[in-house]
Amino acid sequence: MYFQSWLAMASNVPQERIFKVSRSNNFYMALLLLMLFLSLFPVVYSIMTLTPSFDCGPFSGRQNMYDVVMETIDQELPPFIKNIFSYATNPGLIMCLVLAIYYLNTVSKGHQQAHANLKKKMQMVSMSILSLCLCFVFFKIISVV
Repeated sequence: MYFQSWLAMASNVPQERIFKVSRSNNFYMALLLLMLFLSLFPVVYSIMTLTPSFDCGPFSGRQNMYDVVMETIDQELPPFIKNIFSYATNPGLIMCLVLAIYYLNTVSKGHQQAHANLKKKMQMVSMSILSLCLCFVFFKIISVV
């Protein structure tokens, strides 16, 4: 019995530095975002650099897939807006923006869920305090009578 208690006390020593969950959550979300970027890299590469096949619908006869958008902009808009759209319609930039919006949306939903959980816990604590006070008052009334 003494050996087991000594062994438990010796082997279960708490860490000197406490593990912070908030820092690890940001790390894991950044790691997931990095993996998402890496998994979309082949798709973005194929859209930007590979020449589409002859039977590829609206992309047939084009150098790149996004040239269809650029040709439409060239025909319809003034020259200074063409330059803006030529930089803005770069598939790499678009994919980065989509992924950043997805990441921020996921983080926002996580924060909303955490807020709802904390609100629920606070309501439960207030209800338990109220019931404890009512029980105390009830027993006080009974003890007086």
